Order: sequence, then C-alpha cells, then structure tokens
Amino acid sequence: MKNLLIATTALVATAGVAVADVKVSGYARFGALYNDGVAAGADEINTASRLRLQFDATTETDGGLTLGVRQRFQAEENSANAGGNGARFYATTGGLTIAMGNILGVIEAAPNLYLPTKSAGVGLEGNGFRSLAANTISNGGVFGWTAYSSGGAGATDGVEVLYSMNGLGLHAHSTDTSYGIGANYAFGDYKVAVAYEEWNDGARDGDSILFASVGGSFGAFDAALSYADTDYTGVTAEKISLRAGYKANDALYVYGFAADENNGTDATFGLGASYGLGGGASVEGGWTQNEAGDNLVSAGIFFSF
Repeated sequence: MKNLLIATTALVATAGVAVADVKVSGYARFGALYNDGVAAGADEINTASRLRLQFDATTETDGGLTLGVRQRFQAEENSANAGGNGARFYATTGGLTIAMGNILGVIEAAPNLYLPTKSAGVGLEGNGFRSLAANTISNGGVFGWTAYSSGGAGATDGVEVLYSMNGLGLHAHSTDTSYGIGANYAFGDYKVAVAYEEWNDGARDGDSILFASVGGSFGAFDAALSYADTDYTGVTAEKISLRAGYKANDALYVYGFAADENNGTDATFGLGASYGLGGGASVEGGWTQNEAGDNLVSAGIFFSF
C-alpha cells in the first residue's frame, strides 16, 4: 500500500508537470559604476552587479484559455534584501489578457518609456534613468508610477486589462489608490503611444502622470521622442526626451539621449554602447550627465540565459 501511494503521488506530480509549461530565464550583470557627484568622503567608484531569475508557468485549458503566473528572484550588489517578488497572475485568450497582483501598470508598459538597451537605460545599470520622460526631478517624480516590482509586492489590489489586435493596443489598470488608461498603435516599424495615471486616494490623492511617445526604426537607425506631464503634491513638471541608436554591425550598437525638464532644471545627456560577444553575452558601457552636472559611468559584462 505504501509503495502504491508513492507511485500514485509520483504519477500525479508527473502528470501536472506534463500539462503545465514552466520556464526559468534571467540575466546577470557585473562591473563598476563611477559617480563624481557623491558626498565628500564617499567612494566615486563602486562595484555594480545584479542577478535576476524569472519563473514563468502557464497552462492551457481545453477551451483554449491560457492561465499563467510570473515571479522573480533578484539580488543586487551589497543587498541584504535579496529574494522573491510579488507574483503576477493572468488569463489570456485571443488578444485579451486580464491580470492581477503585481501588475505591469499603464505608464510602465507604455512603448518608448525606456531605452531599448540591456539595462533599459544607459550603460550597465541605467545611470539613474534620466532618459525617461516620466522621471521628473523638480517635483520628486522619480519612478512614481504603478509598475511591476522586481523586488517588492507591487500594487495593492492591482488589476489590469490589456487588449491587442491588428496593431492596436489598449491597457487599463486599477489599484487601491490609482487608475490608469493607455493606448498604442503600431504601423510598419513605428509606434505611437499615450498613457495616463491618476491617484484618487491616500497621500497621493490628486497626483497624475500623462505620457506620450512616438518612435520607430528605419534601416540600422532607431529613434523615439517622448513627453510627460507630471503632477506631484500640486507641483507640475513637463519633460521631453529624445533618444536615438545605430546598429553599426551584428555586434555593435551605439545610442544616446537628451532630455530637458522645465522648472529651471538643467538638461541631461547620455551616450552608450553595447558590443555582443555571442551566447547571450555583451559588454555594456555608458556615460550620463545628470541635472546637477554630475557624471555617471557604468560598464561591465551582461549575459542572459
């Protein structure tokens, strides 16, 4: 009887694995960051590293409905809180997806918000992500939108609906404190997008973000222009960002950006390059000058798996 129970348990477990599709992916990066704007006595050069493991599990019902869940494990340099994040659960059929938990958020998922680089910013680890139009400094609006959290629980009571068909993408989300709506449209190698999020409860009641972008590729070149109007605690800020890149050959990609914000904030700039080594590995490096005139340089090795 004991052997029968063990065999039956193993059979059930094996059957479950056969039905579901479980994937593990991720990346690692390691190198160094230079910042000449650190406080007196602090090191201008420090190590920079990250490990990210991503777990995606899906299954499909007899009726063709795809059910899925995503969770990440992430560790950074000198981090004492390495661990898993909140899960994102979703159901997909045709072009419709309904998700809950650690949702994406309409601003975070808007096309051309980030750079098309390994770090999604400049260099090995982003260099402060001054290229993002929604990252406004003069009113403290840095990463102030609902987004999928790689190291935390994510939105509280987050629910979102995404729909895509024939180049059109629609996105709406709701949390305990905010709601968001967005749309984008792709035609050929180009895409336009608009997204809006507003807070209607809690400490951020009345805050809002409006983001818009247009971008695409033409031959070996790509470019995008993005704009954001943010309102934090009654202080508004507008920012515009222009980025461009050039694929010189199969291995080398060079890129840059310039961004400017009102309210007396100086413009920011960045230049970077990526050189592929094969096997999912590359050398990443880049320089950014922020609104305070500080120079940030990050460089190192990136590899995905």
